[in-house]
Amino acid sequence: MSKVRIRKVLKRGTFAEFMDGAPSRRDGEKLLHSLSMIARGNLKKDIHKEKVMNDMRYSVGLYNKYILANEMLSGSGKREKAFKAGGHKQMNHRRGTDGWFLSMFVLEVRAFDNYLLPLIVVALNSVLASILSEVGEYEMANEILKQWDEVFSVVLRTALAFLLVFRLNRCAMRFWEARGLWGNLTHITRNLVGGLLMYGSHARADRDQAIRWAASFCVAAMHFIRSEHEFNFEELSGILSHDQVNKLQDADHSPLYAASMIRYHLKRIFKIDQTTPPQLAYSYAVQMNTLEQHVTNLIAQVSGMEKIRSTPLPVAYVTHLRTLLFLYCLVLPYVWVKDWGWVTCATVPFTAFALFGIEGVSSEVEIPFDRRRPNHLALDAYCLVIQNSVQGLVVHDANIDMQGVDADDAAEHQNGMA
Repeated sequence: MSKVRIRKVLKRGTFAEFMDGAPSRRDGEKLLHSLSMIARGNLKKDIHKEKVMNDMRYSVGLYNKYILANEMLSGSGKREKAFKAGGHKQMNHRRGTDGWFLSMFVLEVRAFDNYLLPLIVVALNSVLASILSEVGEYEMANEILKQWDEVFSVVLRTALAFLLVFRLNRCAMRFWEARGLWGNLTHITRNLVGGLLMYGSHARADRDQAIRWAASFCVAAMHFIRSEHEFNFEELSGILSHDQVNKLQDADHSPLYAASMIRYHLKRIFKIDQTTPPQLAYSYAVQMNTLEQHVTNLIAQVSGMEKIRSTPLPVAYVTHLRTLLFLYCLVLPYVWVKDWGWVTCATVPFTAFALFGIEGVSSEVEIPFDRRRPNHLALDAYCLVIQNSVQGLVVHDANIDMQGVDADDAAEHQNGMA
């Protein structure tokens, strides 16, 4: 077959162009080998060859027998597009690893809206202090200034430093704890799906349904923790049907609903009755307990996220910090204006910006699940990674099954020849 004709076959996605009748799996693999030899010379370095081969297999219909793999591959483009559109705030903004100046000259990620109003009040107050001093010739008594430098300033600076550092540290810990929970969700889902593929092949229908609900768990968790009650159907394209997505989003606790559906199909996969041999029943019980532990761990991660969302820092602590910080910045211009004059209009707002910014950043990352905040966790990206991992495991299992069938056919053919 010529290279030009192979490209035509790949473009049309059918075998009818080069052979009469339905193709065998071995003929399909021969075609894929020819296609891969051509493709390898044109692949970019950043494209995985395995992904290209899977796309080729899908385009020529080799996954038609493997319904789950075929449907997940068919919906992968829609899912990727939906997640990138929904999570563009987190996926497309500047990162701290982009370099000094690229990360410095950005506005949206600074969370100005968390402290803009008190910053404006402090700036106006510094203008008022400068006018009173330079135009009205008002001056604070030297004794008051001396007491400020020796007592109040030291005490306030120490207290503010402690309060700000503690608040930022606690909020940063909450941010990283939330990120760790999503990391756990990723590897637990991978282990669950891997176990289902390994030990559930004797009940493919229920196994595939359990995998579908496992792949949808992360999406349910994302919308639940964001308090979003409407799902984007394309986020689960090729995984759940529209009816299943409707039931999932209508549930009071969508992650628990997805987990209950996983358990329902696990029970059917490893069903034990009076006719089950004792050795097989024991094996089923062991695998059921192992996979059930994975489901339990999935729910534990969502519970950890609920704890972070529903338990911010005590309001008494936040109130005390903000009151002390605000009053400190209000007093500053009247102390500095004698030495700085009109420059106080710039130095005080800059100082307030530095202090308020720390508190604003702390408030920004305290509950990091909002879709509209660029500093919050990229949950859409995490869901895309999880679903791509599940798709990769499912497709790889189908590829192994194809190779196993071909090996069995070859062995039978050799035995027949003998």
